[in-house]
Amino acid sequence: MIDWYYDTLPGDAFAAALHELRREGEVVSARALDGAMPFHYIVGHTALADAFRDGDQFPPGHAYQIISLPFIGETFMSMNEDRHRVWRPPMTPSFRRSAIDRMDRHRLAQIGHDLLDLLEGETSTDLVHSFTRRYAFRVICDQLGLPIEQEAQYYQWSMDLMFGGRDLAKSQAADRELTAMVTPVIEARRREREDDQISRWLDTRVEGNAIDDDAMLAHIRLFFTAGATTTSDAMSNLFHALLTHPGSWEQCVAEPAAQAGAIQELLRWNPPVAAQPRFTHPDNPVRLAGVEMPPNSPVLFGIAAANRDPRVFDDPDRFDITRNTKTLLTFGPGLRTCPGMHLAQKNLETALRIVAERLPRLRLDRNRARPPEGILLRGTSTLPVSWH
Repeated sequence: MIDWYYDTLPGDAFAAALHELRREGEVVSARALDGAMPFHYIVGHTALADAFRDGDQFPPGHAYQIISLPFIGETFMSMNEDRHRVWRPPMTPSFRRSAIDRMDRHRLAQIGHDLLDLLEGETSTDLVHSFTRRYAFRVICDQLGLPIEQEAQYYQWSMDLMFGGRDLAKSQAADRELTAMVTPVIEARRREREDDQISRWLDTRVEGNAIDDDAMLAHIRLFFTAGATTTSDAMSNLFHALLTHPGSWEQCVAEPAAQAGAIQELLRWNPPVAAQPRFTHPDNPVRLAGVEMPPNSPVLFGIAAANRDPRVFDDPDRFDITRNTKTLLTFGPGLRTCPGMHLAQKNLETALRIVAERLPRLRLDRNRARPPEGILLRGTSTLPVSWH
């Protein structure tokens, strides 16, 4: 029996397992934590779209309060809907579509070129460690005003924070390291503002009060864990998919206009957030797709499953960068749509463009490569590539 928390289901095994579940219905029963936690898994596209839009029956803040708040701190994601509406805009001005549209295209590209410059004279690398895990964090740090000297540690800190329930000591150690890195920056910005998000927070009031250090630290933890980490994984998944499907990488190199379709197809075919935990209404049973769920019971929002629902997508297991995809649930519809979706897509667009321009002969060593894996978050830990 699959454990829908601890198992990793690498490569095609994940999609196969989800198809098996979907044969039972759009909402199915499953187990996690060595069988100790029964839960409902929403695997159908229609049911999941309905659930995302029903914040009353599946209150997203409630899930974050249980799962993330002890390790991340209170953020707009863990607040109820009224406070979420108040806190989200002032904490995310740099992530709005208008801000992303105004973002200096050359600055994003330069961040990527700086990383590729480090590979001058080389003919091979592990693209995960030299590029994808560094690029997304450099962009976030550039926006926040944080240093990059310890960037090699940022991904692991984020993973340790995010999965604090698995290893509390690692989570606490990561928090100490992150806090030690961020605190001097906040103190410096108090003395002198710069053009970054921390400076803007210091000049912002929410609910009549200044944003304190705890709130800033909590939101930086959130942007590292839910923002940079998932963008990094999406980038790794993108290059893995393009380099393992004949003709896809070559088409993106020869026809740059095909790159946007490749990104959208990746976000459907192998999204970095495969499932989101939720809980049903704390006091009332919930009914969805003919299935009744008890009050305050765990639910998984199966994004990866819904994105391969054959009732919505033709030949859903085929990776096709020419597919016209318009019904993705990757970033979640409704009030809690991912606040970083526009930045994430801009990062993917920029990274793919500059790597295709500078390393057009990129090849994956498939004997050493590992496919994406993970039940909740999916990514690959290594992409051994060469370009000679």
